Amino acid sequence: MGIKQTIKTAVIDWQSNYFLLLRRKSETNKFRDPRRVKIAESFPLSKEQREQIDQLYMENYGEKVDYVWHQNYAAHAGHFDYRFIPELLYIPEFESFQNQNNAAVRMMSDKNFLPLVAKAAGVRMPRTIVSCTNGLLRDGESNIITPVLADELVRKQGSFFVKPSVDSCSGQGCMRVDDADVCNFNGNALTFRDLSGGGYFRNYVCQELVTCHDSIRKIYSGSVNTFRVISYLWHDKVELMPIIIRIGQGGKYLDNAHAGGMFCAVYDDGRMGSHAVTEFNDQFTEHPDTHLIFANHRIEYLYKITAAAKKMHSMIPQIGVINWDFTINEKGEAVLIESNVKSGSVWLPQMAHGTGPFFDKTEEVLQWLRFMKCLKPHERCHFVGGWTK
Repeated sequence: MGIKQTIKTAVIDWQSNYFLLLRRKSETNKFRDPRRVKIAESFPLSKEQREQIDQLYMENYGEKVDYVWHQNYAAHAGHFDYRFIPELLYIPEFESFQNQNNAAVRMMSDKNFLPLVAKAAGVRMPRTIVSCTNGLLRDGESNIITPVLADELVRKQGSFFVKPSVDSCSGQGCMRVDDADVCNFNGNALTFRDLSGGGYFRNYVCQELVTCHDSIRKIYSGSVNTFRVISYLWHDKVELMPIIIRIGQGGKYLDNAHAGGMFCAVYDDGRMGSHAVTEFNDQFTEHPDTHLIFANHRIEYLYKITAAAKKMHSMIPQIGVINWDFTINEKGEAVLIESNVKSGSVWLPQMAHGTGPFFDKTEEVLQWLRFMKCLKPHERCHFVGGWTK
């Protein structure tokens, strides 16, 4: 290896380790929030439970972990699992080690690229009316169009959903437009009469509205209630973490947990769990608006979502772990809403299901994390997906 390459590798390794430390600090600081501290304190662990956690992590990961994550998840779920995975180990390590292909991560972080993959996979997405990528306006068939034609397309549609296509998460910047006459295109920007100086610029997408299946609308019809499916590569298979459904409330059309929505466990046969929770542990056994009782309410066609998630991930094995948002439309078809490859929400399935996300693979995952931490950052790319040799 030449001296220039040696220096470049050393810089890459330093940056990787530095960002890992920053991510760990961020996750630690999150659980210093007094609200999360109070939730954790509401579920004190027994001596036996603490010993179970210590034994699992010492034997497989080589270090003990703070109990605060286990307590928080257990308080939301109502019961304890020693195989809970702290967020401290998930984003800084598991996700970081799995998603090392930065070029693929950047591409998949653009929501205007995702429909191309979905179309190749035969997976349905909401129809694009107008998109803007890197300042270039396009129609739903990726033809370059003028602002005048973009205006015509959204007015013909009448109502639509618009969101940023890059650097967005947790519903930020997402908006339902019920009357296209309130907006217009100025160059590549989509602006609104009632938003002074506001709008969407350079990277965004306007999509058709989605109508959910009746078994989902019965829960709450004010939002497109979505299923969070987290898939990850493990050896030569695509594995799934427990699935949850995110539900809007109070007249809001966003279902995101960070936007005030609630979430609930969904089992493989489509049955919902006994209760839904919010990020800060408000608990509901029935929906506060519709009064539908969550326990055992069955959502139809869930198997189509799991199949679609696995198919989508098999299209992009360059990325090790992906967060998918799906719903089921009125025809019973799985519809992919979007994907996220950064800052995954491993807390959602754990709080809703009360189980660790990796089930009987937990010990193996912890051993893999221990193995990966001992490698130099530039060596880790050879072992994505749980491999150690």
